[in-house]
Amino acid sequence: MLYFFPNFGLGPVILALIISAALGLAAYLIVFKTRLFDHLISMPLVAPYVGVPNTVLALLLAFMASSVWQNTSAAAAALQNEATALSRLGIIAATSPTVASELKGDLSSYIQLVEQGEWGREYNMKRAPEIDQTLSNLYMRAWTIDAGTCAVREAEFLCTTKAMAAEILTEIKQLEAAREQRLSIGSQANLGYARKWAFIYLLTLVSNVTIGAVHRALVPMHSTGLLHDQLAHPPLQGIQSTHT
Repeated sequence: MLYFFPNFGLGPVILALIISAALGLAAYLIVFKTRLFDHLISMPLVAPYVGVPNTVLALLLAFMASSVWQNTSAAAAALQNEATALSRLGIIAATSPTVASELKGDLSSYIQLVEQGEWGREYNMKRAPEIDQTLSNLYMRAWTIDAGTCAVREAEFLCTTKAMAAEILTEIKQLEAAREQRLSIGSQANLGYARKWAFIYLLTLVSNVTIGAVHRALVPMHSTGLLHDQLAHPPLQGIQSTHT
């Protein structure tokens, strides 16, 4: 998708600047290099016409920025909850050889599949069936843990208790909930967001055309108006693209 490329740190900001410059150039060509707006030379538009599309664009960008910040906070919380659940499961497993033998392999598989699959390859937009199976395995192993017994008795390890078994199930549930939240946020980066950005860019073009139309009767000043509009919008668009 457009907002995935380029995906390095300042990539979205640079992309927003390039697109905004292209929209400004397109507006310039439409207004000053075609005959569509020649009648405005003798009957110029008044300046307040500029405020209508620019106000709508500003409101839309404000709503998009609010949505981006909310999604960013929710994504950070989901990531933290998922990492915490994995950490706690690892700590619990380390206290008992029985639990370690049951959970260690599935926990390692979960981390590897998330890093390489859902996170690395799918950008959290799609769920990996292998991880669903791994979570099912974790549940089955947690349910079959024999609370109150030890497979190996060593002084530095604890026997599995009912409280420990219940805590394992709780942490697996929290792990699953955090994953679902992460995937829910990632799935929003689909055609729904693409349509929103397409509308923003279309409205940006309309705003630039309106600015150019207002300045059509003042040919020496038209570049200043378009340049001012383009320098006003890209930073916010770039910030939103970075978080989206």
